[in-house]
Amino acid sequence: MSSLELDELDEQFEVVVGRKAPYSMIPDWVTLYPASKSHPLYQGRSLSPTAKAVYNVLAMHVNVARGDSACWPSRKTIAQILGFSREQSVDQYLDQLDEADAIDREPITRPNGAKGVRYIVHQTPPDGYEGEQSVGEHYKNRRALEAAKLTRPPGRPRKAEAAAPEQPAPAPAPAATSLETAEDAVVRTAADEWWAQAEKLVVLGELNALGTDRQKERARSNLVARIRDALSSGHDLELIKLTLRELGEWGPAKAKFERALKTYKDKTPEEIELDKQAQSGAKKWWAEAQDRVANKKMGPLLADSKRQETGYYHNLRTRIREALKAGYDRWIIWQALEELGEWSPAKREFDRTLRRLSGVQQPRGARSGRAPLFTNGQWKQHDTPAQSGAPEVPTAPDLSVFGVQSDDAA
Repeated sequence: MSSLELDELDEQFEVVVGRKAPYSMIPDWVTLYPASKSHPLYQGRSLSPTAKAVYNVLAMHVNVARGDSACWPSRKTIAQILGFSREQSVDQYLDQLDEADAIDREPITRPNGAKGVRYIVHQTPPDGYEGEQSVGEHYKNRRALEAAKLTRPPGRPRKAEAAAPEQPAPAPAPAATSLETAEDAVVRTAADEWWAQAEKLVVLGELNALGTDRQKERARSNLVARIRDALSSGHDLELIKLTLRELGEWGPAKAKFERALKTYKDKTPEEIELDKQAQSGAKKWWAEAQDRVANKKMGPLLADSKRQETGYYHNLRTRIREALKAGYDRWIIWQALEELGEWSPAKREFDRTLRRLSGVQQPRGARSGRAPLFTNGQWKQHDTPAQSGAPEVPTAPDLSVFGVQSDDAA
């Protein structure tokens, strides 16, 4: 870039207000926040363009008249405004905003009893923030970077010039493993184990592959950070491995990983084992159902959205877990699923089929739900035909059986 082109980086801009409409206040420091690791001011955190759009949606919901910075739109609302098909898609961008200290999240209970989240949207940067806070500062930094490039001589320095011949060759650096602490070794081993499992899941089609080296680097960095933080918080290594398997992600986000750790920490080993068996059984039946649909042995799943499909799958997993917890053999459970031929069977039908296949006799009248008050035998006519031409009169039941006193006895 020449000196004339460098002058173009001066603050030569003019903004004219056109048609006016309601708008939201977006601070410059959020817009100028580093969007990638290649940014000169990157310091271990970044906000993707989509994360900045999510911040815009949150800022749009802040009630200025109320005088605070709180808002509580649902994830579904945020996803719909930004065009996401799944509300879970916004989680990673909310995590980015939380890690950048652009927002705070607090759990709340809505008036209808549903759980929700209150977002505190920060207008000013956090203490100690060293990034750009205005567009003028942005242009100033750009001019400094471009000016530094102009002062450098053309071409790359030769290796022979970098180190003088008379200087002795530098001693080889010690191996990285010699400086590795015991904790670093545990973190690295756990990360390597999950990385190998993730590659197998990619081959099985259960996990998407990472496309670029940049994605791999970021996922690996997140994975190591999650394992290190969990160990520092006192979590068991086996619990960390279980959480990674259940989430099934290369490098899970911090908030999502911590929630999963808390969920599995409160469960006993037996409950965790039940969860694993139920998950395995649900996956196998889901795959079997897809094969049956292809072979015209079952109908396709009627789901209007991915969320509804996920709900059917969770119901199936819950039915299998309840059956395992009740003591039913897994082969009986599989036979019940095959006999019903449903993607996600109802609880009552599934329970009835399990009892019948396991040899439990159903009580009389169970099909209609209630036994009759009188049997047909109590209302039969006399066995001998009437001698006279008068029609037969049915014999009345013995009312004393039901605790009713007849008129004759009175």
